[in-house]
Amino acid sequence: MYQHYARPGPEDGGKPPGHAVAILSMARDSRRVQVLDVNTDYQRLWGGAREEWLGATPNVVEQEAANQQILARLDDALKTNAEHDFEGIGGREVSRQHDGSRRHIEWRITAMGGYQHDAITLVLTQRDVTEQVENEAQLKRLATTDMLTGLVNRSQFDTSLKSELSRQDRYARPLSLIMLDIDYFKDINDGYGHDVGDQVLVELANLLKGNLRQADYCARWGGEEFMLLTPETPLENAVHLADKIRRVINTASFPVSGPVTASFGVVEAQPQESVKSIMKRVDHALYLAKDKGRDQVSPIELVKSARLA
Repeated sequence: MYQHYARPGPEDGGKPPGHAVAILSMARDSRRVQVLDVNTDYQRLWGGAREEWLGATPNVVEQEAANQQILARLDDALKTNAEHDFEGIGGREVSRQHDGSRRHIEWRITAMGGYQHDAITLVLTQRDVTEQVENEAQLKRLATTDMLTGLVNRSQFDTSLKSELSRQDRYARPLSLIMLDIDYFKDINDGYGHDVGDQVLVELANLLKGNLRQADYCARWGGEEFMLLTPETPLENAVHLADKIRRVINTASFPVSGPVTASFGVVEAQPQESVKSIMKRVDHALYLAKDKGRDQVSPIELVKSARLA
């Protein structure tokens, strides 16, 4: 039998289980897998006493259907490979708990030698990697998200823009870019303080998120500048969207006296256009909106004969 090594349970410091181990047996002519023994960490991971697990079907994940699929995959792998060629199977699964929470389980099943008396002995090892997965997700959010507004940051938007331009080239579908800048934002910071200025940025970000389609991208480009990427959208429709957002901003309530306005530059991507080119054009369109008096939308029409480097 498998030798147990006691570890402190949840009541002894609340530490998560370490490496859960179950010794399994599988008959050659049957898909049924049963537990021969389990260690303490397996009991801590899945609950129940050792005696309750002996002879039972092992848990790889919580859900019965998913568990059976994994065991069927094990059976197929054993039948497909000769005994001595079986290197094991494994993966990382999401196990949904009865209370609705989720755990990420990393697991692997290997064989302890070949068949004896028409049965093979297997070892299931598992580790709860939920904390690791959540930490990785948090690091990704920090790397791709503007922490003040919750929008994607400039770096992540640049990646998305490259991807969408590549897709636009492949499928010849319209794609437009909108750049907006809060008018006289320096006056807001100087007159009300940077905390109020930050509140204005957060409120504007919420307005943008609430007025875009699910397929659109929205980013804080830097300071008081924001960028909107609208797939499957020709220039005319993008101009209408920009003007709609402009009017929403005009009538919104901000923590300052008087209205807050924004200026918009709008361009449609040209075939085979580079990121540098489209960014230069949208920045120029925004400059024109500012130069013409602010609080307006300035589109730049497509000119096939004129390409910016």
